Amino acid sequence: MALLFNWIIASFCFYAFNRLGKFKNEANFYWRLFYLTFGISTVFGGLGHLFFQYAGFPGKYPCWITGCIANAFAAMGMLHLTGVSRPKKIAFQVIWIKCVILCCASILTNKFIFVALDAIVTYIGYTGVYAYILMKRSEKVAFLKNMIIAVLILTPSAFIFGFKINIHQWLNKDDLSHILMIVTIYYFYRGLKEWGKQNAPQVEHV
Repeated sequence: MALLFNWIIASFCFYAFNRLGKFKNEANFYWRLFYLTFGISTVFGGLGHLFFQYAGFPGKYPCWITGCIANAFAAMGMLHLTGVSRPKKIAFQVIWIKCVILCCASILTNKFIFVALDAIVTYIGYTGVYAYILMKRSEKVAFLKNMIIAVLILTPSAFIFGFKINIHQWLNKDDLSHILMIVTIYYFYRGLKEWGKQNAPQVEHV
């Protein structure tokens, strides 16, 4: 089930990476990198789960590393919303420092919790709180409501994972979190597609 859900996520990520290529803007550049690296991460994630008895924790490292990088690209995408976002230079440095520290912590301790923490900080902080701030700043980023909805959908996964809520042996905490992640990245895509159309009105079919 872990392999199945991870590869479903990966398939959608590669689909979104391809479709968003029709829109050329600075934010989209980083969000496409998010979908590409997150897709690669979940391909490795499925394999890491499947072959855990053979590879152990080192088999999960490629997923964890690319996952943290994907989170950083999502945050970079939010900071590059041209005409609306006006971040200070240190904001970009914080993104990558956070990424490196938490990724290294996961590898050194063999604990996924640090990768999860990196995702929580990124999604709640940048695609949630920061998106809300930008919406208050300008009406032309109404599409960010999709990002906020995505964060609200994903938030329960922190409790599902933290409290180890396993509904069934074929639908455990990891599977439930993956289902929420699928819906989350779909709403990200909806918002980005809307932003892309807004900045490239000549594109009619997406």
